[in-house]
Amino acid sequence: MKKTNHSIVLSFFLVLGLLAFGMNIVSSAEHPGAPVEKPKSTIEHPGKAIEQPKQEHPGKAITADFVKKAIEQYVHAKAKLSDGVFLVRDDKLNKDWRLKLVKVHDPVRMFEKDGMTIYFACSDFKSTEGNDVLDLDFWMVPKGNTLEVIDTKVHKVNGEPRYGYEGINIKEIK
Repeated sequence: MKKTNHSIVLSFFLVLGLLAFGMNIVSSAEHPGAPVEKPKSTIEHPGKAIEQPKQEHPGKAITADFVKKAIEQYVHAKAKLSDGVFLVRDDKLNKDWRLKLVKVHDPVRMFEKDGMTIYFACSDFKSTEGNDVLDLDFWMVPKGNTLEVIDTKVHKVNGEPRYGYEGINIKEIK
């Protein structure tokens, strides 16, 4: 009986230690940064709450929905210039993909790099020239009351990843 109790106690402290200190053990991830949370509001008084997000500078609060909408608007604006398809250059396959947006994934993420706040999300696209499905990653920075796309990369083709992340840095998959 004592051996069983000792094993349980030892297991408890091992799990507790991993939870407290082991969060940095995992060195790679599918996406960089921390999730961008949707604004939460609590209601103390009756009636409809008017959201007034706290922020250092005036302007629109950047939420996950705001980031998703910015990607959708960017894709639709670029598609208007290309016969209704979103064009992406794939240097690995030496090919230009003609794509249609399916959806922007959750979670949307945010991180700091080189003194900039960067917002990140990945999105599913379907090829207009076959059955291929692509996962594209988008990086954006605040510009006025909008977000500006600063980079787009092909992350996956038909579920096969090309890279992962170590912290916020891309790690190519060989």
